[in-house]
Formats: sequence, structure tokens, C-alpha cells
Amino acid sequence: MQFLTPLTWLLVGHLLISTARCDDWPQAAGPRGNFVVEGNAPLSFSVARNEGVLWRVPMPNTGQGSVVVSGGRVFVASHAPTDGDAETGSLIVGQCFDGATGKELWRRELPGTRFTDLSSLFSDNTAASPVADGERVCFTNVGGSMKCFDFDGKELWSKQWVPFGRHHSRQHEPILHDGKMIVVRVKSSDFDPKVTTKAGAKSLGRERAYWTWLHAYELKTGKLVWTGESGTGIHGTSLPGHRAGGSAAILTARGGGHQPPEEPYGISLLDAADGKTIWDLGIKGYASHQNACWNSELATLFVGKNHETVDLKTGKIRDKVSLSEGVQICRQIDGKYLTESDQKLATSKKPITYQTNLLVGNYHYFRSFAGFRIGRVQVKTGKVEYLEVPVQVVRAKNSKDKTLWRKAISNDMRNAKGFLATQDKRNAGSGWGHCSAASPTVIGEHLYIPTMIGMVYVLKWNAAVLNERALVSISDLGPAGETWSLSSLSYSDGRIYARTMKELICLGTAD
Repeated sequence: MQFLTPLTWLLVGHLLISTARCDDWPQAAGPRGNFVVEGNAPLSFSVARNEGVLWRVPMPNTGQGSVVVSGGRVFVASHAPTDGDAETGSLIVGQCFDGATGKELWRRELPGTRFTDLSSLFSDNTAASPVADGERVCFTNVGGSMKCFDFDGKELWSKQWVPFGRHHSRQHEPILHDGKMIVVRVKSSDFDPKVTTKAGAKSLGRERAYWTWLHAYELKTGKLVWTGESGTGIHGTSLPGHRAGGSAAILTARGGGHQPPEEPYGISLLDAADGKTIWDLGIKGYASHQNACWNSELATLFVGKNHETVDLKTGKIRDKVSLSEGVQICRQIDGKYLTESDQKLATSKKPITYQTNLLVGNYHYFRSFAGFRIGRVQVKTGKVEYLEVPVQVVRAKNSKDKTLWRKAISNDMRNAKGFLATQDKRNAGSGWGHCSAASPTVIGEHLYIPTMIGMVYVLKWNAAVLNERALVSISDLGPAGETWSLSSLSYSDGRIYARTMKELICLGTAD
């Protein structure tokens, strides 16, 4: 298959960008809190070739949270700068940039009460993105602190606590709702710092005192408004939305690797006004390493080797379909694609997806654990489709694309200063499989799926068939082997914002 090149797409500007202003991107999951927004954005770009780049600035160090855009300002967090190679870190910095030029306006420090390995494929202290409401911005260090500032960088309030347990897979993104910032944390603020380690936490058991819960803080004052009635695990991403009658709610979850203590494993729907439980659904062995996707009628989730839908009104399982048997697969064979139905996929002991799922329209999209495949479930019919994609496209100026189908180039894991910022050798992998991946983003009719090595798959999400014709482009956020990112893409006013270990990037077309 011959993929459309970034330069080809940039020549058709009327297809790439919208002239109408879009809402700000006030939190990781966008203005609606579900990673879906109306608009038109670049359909192809190559940071490796500097194509489609409006501006790019170096980051002080590695970081994972997404970019937030509010009132013409761009906010993002990074681990604090180092003077040499480093494997772990605790202190992070929140930064504010001018959205038009990329000029840094200010930065502020947020201490942590625990250290974490840098650039972990299971997230680090910067995994939680900022939230901003047009007047205030709040940064979170998942190592145990929050700070809120006005847009001039003046500190308004702060919170500090000691996280419990060895888990650094803190994928729960802060939620901005009705003037409140909703985060997941332990209730206590004064645990002994030894509980942040595996050895220190193990002896304390699984008592409710060590659970994590949703906490809603008034963004203006920092006042705690409510604490969730049902526990929330650190592995999943809770998502807000509205029920059929219009009331706001949050779908949250528990369960996953390394036996987190919150029980019962499964999902819960909470009232967004007060955190009270609307219903709980216990699911034995549930792996909550996924976005808690739902709409006004149903919730969609991955349970073992199956895809299940849950009636949103009753909290009862409605339908179940296999993700491995009787599926449709579009494969690449000898440079050509072949679509076959009624196929059987080999399964893995691991969950089929890690945070890569997104519900849009009638489709629940995800990246599969095994193989380099993008999948989707047609929610109404239960049809399961897979599209095989290259793991990496290598690009450089004045040279042809090199498409890699089976193995990616190992990452250098160096920040903008050239220092190593990593500990685990797995961090240099492809970002498929066992990895707390960045969530996809939908902008208008297109789905943007980023990977840890800086690839971005752009698909027409409502294509009638998930085959090679649904794949619009395979774009990139930088040179192969030198680009690392676990951040979702953000969108505002026709522009895409991205962050990698090395750079903050604004993508679009010049006015």
C-alpha cells in the first residue's frame, strides 16, 4: 500500500484545517471529557521533516501528561531538569506557554512525596494532565501534590499527600466538571512515606483506608466538595458524561495488575454532583486498564477476551461478543491488503487493550495487545473488525519513507539536552502491548491514534469498513528512534498540540 505523504496532504489545505474557532482543550479528555470534539485538523504531518509544524520548543525534561489549551495559553508538565543522565525523579514543573508563538511565559515547581522511574511505559509523576478554566490552571504531581495558579503564575492553593503502594501506573486523568477538579487519590494526607514502596505497603493489607477514591475540589478555592462513594482504581481512566435525563455522571472502575485493593473489581456509575453511587457492577477479574467509555444508553468495556455492553440505566450486562472468534481482519500480505471474515485471532493472557479505547458514534475503537492491529466493535451489531498497520514509518528529509511492519527502531530515551531519562529497558520499545498507552482523540470525522514511538495513525472513524481505505495517513511526531511520547493529542482552533520527551509541538497550517 502507498500511504499518502505529509507533503501531499499539506498541498490540499482546504482538507486539512478549519477556519472556524473551536473551544479550548481544558483537560486531557477535551471539552466534553470523552476525547471527542467537532472540528477539522491536519490530516497528515511529519515533525521528522518539519512538515505541518507551526512551532516547536524544547522541553526541560521527560513528561507524559497531555497539553491543555485555555484562553490562548498552553499548559503542560515535565519532570524537573537534570544535570546528567537520570533514572528516577520526584519534582515536576508546570509550564505556561503563549499559544500563538510557543514562548514560555512561566514555570512553577510541584514537589512529590515519592520517586518514580522516569519515562516509564506505565507512567511517571507527570502522568496527570493539567486542567484549566480560562482563569486558573491546576497541575498534579501524581507523586503526591496539586497546585493551582492564576494565568499569571500566582499560586492560589495547594494540596499534598503520600500515595499508597508501589503502583506508578496512574492513568487516571483529572476531570474538569462544573467548576470542580476531580482527581483520584487516597483519603489520608499523612501516610508514612514508606508506604509508597512495594515492601512498605504490602504488610498493611487491603483495608479501605488504603484505597483510592475520586475527590472533587472546587477549582477556585481548593475546597473539597465530595469524595466518591465507590472506590476508584489507579489503573483506569474515569470519564464524565450525561445520562438520558440530562444529569451528569462519571463512570469509574476498579481492578487490574498487581492486585490493587479497591473492591469489588468492576465498574460504577457515580453522580457527578455529589459522588454518590448510582450503581455498582462487580466483574470478576476485571482489568480496568481502559478508558471508562459510555454514552447516554450504555457503557462499553473489555472483559477478558470479550467486549461487553452495559445498560446505563440498570447497570446490568446487555450484550457480549468475542474479540477473537468470528472477527474480520484486514491484513497486509506481500505489500497488499486482504480482508477476510470469520477469522480467529490468537489470544494473550494480558488485557486486549491498555487505555487505547475510545467510543465514538456506533464504534468502540482500540489498539490490540498482540500484533500491530487497530480494532473496532460495532456496538449495535457486535461486529468486530481489525486493521493491520505498520509499527513504524521512518522518515528523514530528502529520503523516501521506510515502512516497518514487524519491529520498531529502539528509542534513544534521551531528553532535549541529550541526557538519558529512563530506568526500565522496556521503555525503549514500540509502545504496543503491555504499556499504559496514550488515549486516542477524535476531531470531527477523524480518529488520531498516537503511539509511544511518535507514530500517529489517522483514520476516518465512520468508514463503512475498517480496511486500508479507512487509514488516511500515518503521521509522526519526530524522527524514528529519537521520539518518545505517552501523551494524547490535544486540539484547539484548527491546531493539534503534542508533547514528546524532547519537545512541545504545535501542528497546523500558517494563516
